[in-house]
Amino acid sequence: MVEQNLRELLLPVLDLDSVDEIGPDSSLVSDLGADSIDFVEIVYLVEKNFGVVLKTSQIIVAGTDPDDLFADERLTVAGAALITKNLKAETGRYREGMTRVELFRVLTVRDLARVIELKMAEKA
Repeated sequence: MVEQNLRELLLPVLDLDSVDEIGPDSSLVSDLGADSIDFVEIVYLVEKNFGVVLKTSQIIVAGTDPDDLFADERLTVAGAALITKNLKAETGRYREGMTRVELFRVLTVRDLARVIELKMAEKA
Protein backbone atom coordinates (compact mmCIF):
# COMPACT_ATOMS: atom_id res chain seq x y z
CA MET A 1 0.00 0.00 0.00
CA VAL A 2 2.78 2.46 0.90
CA GLU A 3 4.65 1.65 -2.29
CA GLN A 4 1.63 2.29 -4.54
CA ASN A 5 0.77 5.52 -2.75
CA LEU A 6 4.38 6.65 -3.01
CA ARG A 7 4.44 5.96 -6.74
CA GLU A 8 1.35 8.14 -7.15
CA LEU A 9 2.89 10.93 -5.06
CA LEU A 10 6.01 10.87 -7.22
CA LEU A 11 4.14 11.57 -10.47
CA PRO A 12 4.04 15.38 -10.27
CA VAL A 13 7.46 15.62 -8.63
CA LEU A 14 9.10 13.70 -11.45
CA ASP A 15 6.84 15.24 -14.11
CA LEU A 16 5.47 11.88 -15.22
CA ASP A 17 2.02 10.99 -16.50
CA SER A 18 1.41 7.45 -15.26
CA VAL A 19 2.42 5.27 -12.32
CA ASP A 20 3.36 2.70 -14.94
CA GLU A 21 6.40 4.90 -15.64
CA ILE A 22 7.52 4.47 -12.01
CA GLY A 23 8.48 0.87 -11.45
CA PRO A 24 9.10 -0.33 -7.91
CA ASP A 25 12.68 -1.21 -8.82
CA SER A 26 13.33 2.07 -10.63
CA SER A 27 16.17 4.09 -9.16
CA LEU A 28 14.90 7.51 -8.16
CA VAL A 29 18.04 9.20 -9.47
CA SER A 30 19.48 7.01 -12.22
CA ASP A 31 16.23 5.82 -13.78
CA LEU A 32 13.73 8.54 -12.91
CA GLY A 33 16.01 11.57 -12.88
CA ALA A 34 15.27 12.86 -9.38
CA ASP A 35 17.61 15.61 -8.22
CA SER A 36 18.23 17.28 -4.87
CA ILE A 37 15.28 19.68 -5.30
CA ASP A 38 13.02 16.71 -6.08
CA PHE A 39 14.18 14.98 -2.88
CA VAL A 40 13.23 18.03 -0.84
CA GLU A 41 9.74 17.85 -2.31
CA ILE A 42 9.58 14.07 -1.85
CA VAL A 43 10.54 14.42 1.82
CA TYR A 44 7.78 17.04 2.26
CA LEU A 45 5.18 14.81 0.55
CA VAL A 46 6.20 11.81 2.64
CA GLU A 47 5.75 13.80 5.84
CA LYS A 48 2.42 15.23 4.70
CA ASN A 49 0.95 11.96 3.39
CA PHE A 50 2.50 9.29 5.62
CA GLY A 51 3.07 11.28 8.80
CA VAL A 52 6.76 10.44 9.10
CA VAL A 53 9.67 12.82 9.10
CA LEU A 54 12.62 12.02 6.86
CA LYS A 55 15.72 14.10 6.49
CA THR A 56 17.21 13.99 3.02
CA SER A 57 20.60 13.15 4.51
CA GLN A 58 19.11 10.17 6.35
CA ILE A 59 16.72 8.66 3.82
CA ILE A 60 18.90 5.69 3.07
CA VAL A 61 19.70 4.99 6.70
CA ALA A 62 16.34 5.49 8.38
CA GLY A 63 16.29 4.17 11.91
CA THR A 64 20.08 4.04 12.06
CA ASP A 65 22.70 6.59 13.01
CA PRO A 66 24.55 7.34 9.74
CA ASP A 67 27.80 7.55 11.72
CA ASP A 68 27.44 3.83 12.47
CA LEU A 69 27.41 2.98 8.77
CA PHE A 70 30.26 5.04 7.38
CA ALA A 71 33.99 5.32 7.93
CA ASP A 72 35.88 8.08 6.14
CA GLU A 73 32.66 8.96 4.26
CA ARG A 74 32.48 5.45 2.78
CA LEU A 75 29.98 2.71 3.57
CA THR A 76 31.43 0.00 5.78
CA VAL A 77 30.87 -3.73 5.34
CA ALA A 78 28.58 -3.69 8.38
CA GLY A 79 26.75 -0.62 7.02
CA ALA A 80 26.16 -2.27 3.66
CA ALA A 81 24.83 -5.40 5.37
CA LEU A 82 22.52 -3.38 7.62
CA ILE A 83 21.08 -1.29 4.78
CA THR A 84 20.59 -4.42 2.67
CA LYS A 85 18.81 -6.13 5.56
CA ASN A 86 16.65 -3.14 6.56
CA LEU A 87 15.57 -2.39 2.99
CA LYS A 88 15.30 -6.05 2.01
CA ALA A 89 17.45 -5.14 -0.98
CA GLU A 90 19.17 -7.64 -3.22
CA THR A 91 22.63 -8.56 -2.08
CA GLY A 92 25.39 -6.51 -3.65
CA ARG A 93 23.43 -3.37 -4.52
CA TYR A 94 24.61 -1.62 -1.37
CA ARG A 95 28.29 -2.43 -0.93
CA GLU A 96 31.33 -1.44 1.04
CA GLY A 97 33.04 1.72 -0.13
CA MET A 98 29.98 3.48 -1.55
CA THR A 99 29.55 7.18 -0.83
CA ARG A 100 26.23 8.71 0.19
CA VAL A 101 25.86 10.08 -3.34
CA GLU A 102 26.34 6.60 -4.78
CA LEU A 103 23.76 5.26 -2.33
CA PHE A 104 21.21 7.79 -3.55
CA ARG A 105 21.88 6.80 -7.17
CA VAL A 106 20.78 3.21 -6.49
CA LEU A 107 17.90 4.00 -4.09
CA THR A 108 14.74 2.58 -5.63
CA VAL A 109 11.09 3.43 -5.20
CA ARG A 110 10.67 0.17 -3.29
CA ASP A 111 13.61 1.08 -1.01
CA LEU A 112 12.06 4.44 -0.19
CA ALA A 113 8.69 2.77 0.48
CA ARG A 114 10.46 0.39 2.85
CA VAL A 115 12.12 3.33 4.65
CA ILE A 116 8.67 4.92 5.07
CA GLU A 117 7.29 1.65 6.45
CA LEU A 118 10.18 1.40 8.91
CA LYS A 119 9.59 4.99 10.08
CA MET A 120 5.86 4.32 10.43
CA ALA A 121 6.60 1.23 12.54
CA GLU A 122 8.93 3.29 14.77
CA LYS A 123 6.04 5.71 15.43
CA ALA A 124 3.56 2.97 16.29
